[in-house]
Amino acid sequence: MSTYHVVLKATVPDRILDSTKAESELRARSWLLSQSWYERRQIAWQPTITPISGRSQSPIRHDAQLDLDCPRTAQPRTGSLTLSIKVAVINGEDPLAKAQRVLDLPGCGPALTRAVKPDDPLERGSFSSLRSNSVIGPVPPEWPIDRMLTAYSSHLGSYGQGGVGLSGWQCNGGSWIVLPLKYSDGWIWLTREQITPASDYWTLGIDLDQRILGVHPKDLADFPPWEHCYAGHGQILDLPDFAREKATISRFEADNGGFVLEAVNGLTRWRFAMGDDLPRPVWAGSREPRHLYEGESVARAFVLTHDCYLDV
Repeated sequence: MSTYHVVLKATVPDRILDSTKAESELRARSWLLSQSWYERRQIAWQPTITPISGRSQSPIRHDAQLDLDCPRTAQPRTGSLTLSIKVAVINGEDPLAKAQRVLDLPGCGPALTRAVKPDDPLERGSFSSLRSNSVIGPVPPEWPIDRMLTAYSSHLGSYGQGGVGLSGWQCNGGSWIVLPLKYSDGWIWLTREQITPASDYWTLGIDLDQRILGVHPKDLADFPPWEHCYAGHGQILDLPDFAREKATISRFEADNGGFVLEAVNGLTRWRFAMGDDLPRPVWAGSREPRHLYEGESVARAFVLTHDCYLDV
């Protein structure tokens, strides 16, 4: 495992500078710092990557830092940003791609290819068809926004002999957003993001914990998970109780290759993400890559249901 220090530099965009309406320089810095972080995906960052020797770095826990440099005034017209993070990579992974993935920045790496669906009548694809009477219909794109995330499960869907591992997010203690993707925990990443501003608002500390939701024991070394309950292996049960988190969904985006669902409470955010540009563990049995089939769409697969008791 190799460790790298990734430093990203940029100027504060004019749109953020122009929106600064503060009564003091402290409030101005607070605004510039927070908005630059929340709008980081729209900022043109210039990276510098330096290898670090003799340092142990967690592959899942990262302390990032965003530094602001601007004039000491309530209406600064210029400013620069430095975003830094240390990442540990394995199996030849690109350290910049790892940093971009952890920080939720565009350009996380080359997109995974699609698989050709085999000519086999028993192969029904990556998604399950729900036969439950609780299905309401497709999820309207804006429906989840501003609703509270009250539960999550990656063990939905029953065919009478067990579960098929579909994912679902409960909103406001009622209806569920369901992604009927079979064995979904090995496709989806979850990131907990906690930010802590310095008292003078020159610096923002960001604590990031990013893991795959679940994984087969064969892939534990490469993909540390949030949950692991296989018999004979040490349990990992770190998923939060979202009813206690009281986080509100602030972002829901889906396309053919994946999705992002983000919920926030104060300075803490939880971000579920799947995409063709995010790494995935291979299938445990065949050791073949985990690919969607040609023509399949994550966005079209999402459904809204009354409850989480689903037959497939």
